[in-house]
Amino acid sequence: MGFVDSVKDFAGKFGESVERGAKTVSNSSKKFAEKTRIKREMARVESDINTDYIELGKVMYEKICSDPDTEFLATVSDIKEKNLKLDELKAELMSLEDKVFCVNCGSQIRREQVYCDKCGKKVSEDIEETAAETITDVTVE
Repeated sequence: MGFVDSVKDFAGKFGESVERGAKTVSNSSKKFAEKTRIKREMARVESDINTDYIELGKVMYEKICSDPDTEFLATVSDIKEKNLKLDELKAELMSLEDKVFCVNCGSQIRREQVYCDKCGKKVSEDIEETAAETITDVTVE
C-alpha cells in the first residue's frame, strides 16, 4: 500500500469519524431540545396547577368566612388582619409616590394627572379629599 492509498484510507476513516460525531451531536441536540421543551411544558402545567390551588383557596376562604364557627377561624382572622395591613401599606406607598385612586374606576393614578390612564375620566378637583378619605378608610377598618 502506497502513501496515497494510506492518505485515502486515513481520510475515509476520518470522514466516517466526523460523520459519526456530527450524527451524535445532532442527536444530542435534538434530545436536549426535546428535554427542554418537556421541562418547559412541565413548568407551565405546574404553574397552572398552582394557580388553580390559589383560586380554590380563595373560594374556600370566602365560604369559610361566612361561618364564624369554623375550625379555620384563627387562619381566617389572620388573613383578614394581613389584608388590612396590606391595605395600609399600599395607602402609605401611594402617598409616598404621590398617587391616588381614580374616583371612577379605582385605578392608581398620579396625583397631578388630569385624566385617568385606565378609564379616561377627567380627574376631579377634589382628588385631595378623596385620597384623604381612602387613607382614613383603610386605617379605620
